[in-house]
Amino acid sequence: MIKKSIFLLSILVSIHSNSQTLKTVSKLETDHQNCLDTGIGMRNCSVEFYYQSDSLLNVVYKKLRLKLSTEEQSKLKKEQLEWFRFSIKYFKKAYSDTKKEGFEPGSQDFDMVVYDLKADYVFVRVKELIKRI
Repeated sequence: MIKKSIFLLSILVSIHSNSQTLKTVSKLETDHQNCLDTGIGMRNCSVEFYYQSDSLLNVVYKKLRLKLSTEEQSKLKKEQLEWFRFSIKYFKKAYSDTKKEGFEPGSQDFDMVVYDLKADYVFVRVKELIKRI
């Protein structure tokens, strides 16, 4: 919890412009790949990467929302809820597809792949929202 709070705080402090936010995304992606490249605790690397993507999505969404009129905020909220509903379907499909690929559900490798797919999906949305700030 403390680690997540510190991460969120560091993101809030570092977000000053779109380019800085995109740099944050790039740094998180690089850090994640470096973590995976060690070959140690790869599942944990992917779980943390997913939680970082989710935290950044919340920060970027709130930052964008502050710049919008009340009407635009309402539209954004509806759009985000639709994205969220679709993300649930996507996450279920990622689970199913990973299982079909022969990974054993509950194994370290299975979890790593699923969390990576989920994080990648969330980061696509983060980048979409950043472009609108």
